[in-house]
Amino acid sequence: MTDHPAWVGVFLGVIAFTALLQAAFVIGLAVASRTAHRRLREAEERLEPQLAAGLDQVVRLTSAVSAASEQARVRAIRLEAAATRLTADLGELVGTGAAHVEGMAGATAENLAARLAAPSEAGRRPFLRALALVKGLRRGLAVWRGDDGA
Repeated sequence: MTDHPAWVGVFLGVIAFTALLQAAFVIGLAVASRTAHRRLREAEERLEPQLAAGLDQVVRLTSAVSAASEQARVRAIRLEAAATRLTADLGELVGTGAAHVEGMAGATAENLAARLAAPSEAGRRPFLRALALVKGLRRGLAVWRGDDGA
C-alpha cells in the first residue's frame, strides 16, 4: 500500500463518490416513492366515491335483474299451466264436437235413408201390384189345368 499512496486515495475517493451517488439515488427513490404514494392516495380518494356509486348502481341493477328474472320464471310457469289447461279443454271440446257431429251425421244418414226408401216403396208399388196380378193369373191357370201342385 505504501507503494501507491496516491492511487489508494483515488480509489477511496471513487468508492466514497459511488457510495454518495448510491445514497443520493436511494434518497431520490424514496422521495419519488413517497410522491407517487401521495398521488396514488389522492387519486384513490377522488375515485372512491365514484367507484362506490358505480358499485351501488351495479348492486341495484343486479337486484332488479334478479327480481325480473324471478317474475319471468313465475309468469312462464303460469303460462305453461294455462297452455296445458287450454290444450286439455280444446281437446275435450273437439272430442265433444266430433262426437256431436258424428251423431248428427248418423241421424241425418238414417233420416235420408228412410226418406229414400219411402219413395222407392211408393214408386215400386204399381210394379208390385202388376207382379201380384201376374202371379195370381199363373196360379189361376195352374189350378184350371189341374196343376195345382196337389
